[in-house]
Amino acid sequence: IVAAKVVEGSFNQETFIQFLQEDLPMTTPFPGPQSILVMDNAHIHHSLEIEDLVHAHGKKTHV
Repeated sequence: IVAAKVVEGSFNQETFIQFLQEDLPMTTPFPGPQSILVMDNAHIHHSLEIEDLVHAHGKKTHV
C-alpha cells in the first residue's frame, strides 16, 4: 500500500479526487511497481474527472 487516507465523516467524490491528486504522483505507470489502483464500485469512484486523472498518471481503468 502506497497511500491510504482516513477521514472523519463521509468520504465524497471531492475528497477522493483530492486524495488522487496528492497520491497518484507517488505511483508509476503500469506495469511498473506501485502501479495498480484498486477501487470498489462505490458511486464516488465513477466520474469522467476521476477516469481522466487516473489515465493522466499512466494508469488504466477497468470496470
